[in-house]
Amino acid sequence: MSSYFKMLKSLKNDVVYPATKELIRSTPDSVFLGTAILALITRSFPLGILVLAFAEFGMFHRLLGRFVSTFQPNVKGPMSDMCTPGIPSPYNISFIGTFLGETAFPSGAVFFVSAAIAYILASTINFRSELKELAKEEPEWNTRIPLSVTFSSLLFIFFIVYRVAYECETVFGALGSAVFGGTVGILVYTIHVYLFGRDAVNFLGLPLLADRAANGRPLYVCAKQD
Repeated sequence: MSSYFKMLKSLKNDVVYPATKELIRSTPDSVFLGTAILALITRSFPLGILVLAFAEFGMFHRLLGRFVSTFQPNVKGPMSDMCTPGIPSPYNISFIGTFLGETAFPSGAVFFVSAAIAYILASTINFRSELKELAKEEPEWNTRIPLSVTFSSLLFIFFIVYRVAYECETVFGALGSAVFGGTVGILVYTIHVYLFGRDAVNFLGLPLLADRAANGRPLYVCAKQD
């Protein structure tokens, strides 16, 4: 039994903890690169649109950073290795992390994660009618939205605690960046739905429902796919 606990402790200290720490440190590049590779492999249109959204988050972050710079100095100071974004390599490869700009506020990492979570949660909530219909046959579909909100919130809190604990941001700077990021995430989501339709943000692959009138009452049926 003692050897079993030693193995678990070794797994936690040598594998889980270092990997989790490095994954968080390399955010947003790890999220961006992972999503881009998955979108390419699966040829998923919604994931491709999500990658586009990530790039748009970077553009909005640059605009906000420049706006703040007009009122006060907003140059990002030196950071520890635990705060530097990018994929570990001799060349310090950074994709979206560099694109986010070199401004102290809003924080690029917190802004990006907040925007991404807001975007994905907005998509999940948008499909609540479809989830409600599916739940009539399988009740577990009712848990999708509460679980998404709960785990996304816990993940984001954990990310904020990490950034503040390693002095990558201040508490107020992180919270302010989160508000800006969430607002931009919802804005970009709304624009994407308007431009590309609900199919483009259907990450769960749900059958879309069409609202038709039947004897004066709403009738939901699966939408015809082209």
